[in-house]
Amino acid sequence: MKITNHAAERFLERVIGQMQYTWGDVVKTKLYLKRVLANVVVRSTYKHFPLPGFENMFYVVYKDNAIITIIPK
Repeated sequence: MKITNHAAERFLERVIGQMQYTWGDVVKTKLYLKRVLANVVVRSTYKHFPLPGFENMFYVVYKDNAIITIIPK
């Protein structure tokens, strides 16, 4: 599953609350999200599902084998 830069940036902004970040922060966030979402199996081409660890607050938007963005619930 691919994780877009946009999704990593939205994770930093919305979940962590960090408005200023470096490219290194985005790369580390992509690695973190890849690890967190490793066991998630999506059986659709377009879907949103709760972000593991933040189920009550955020959704992950998935399309065509890629995490597109993270939105508040």
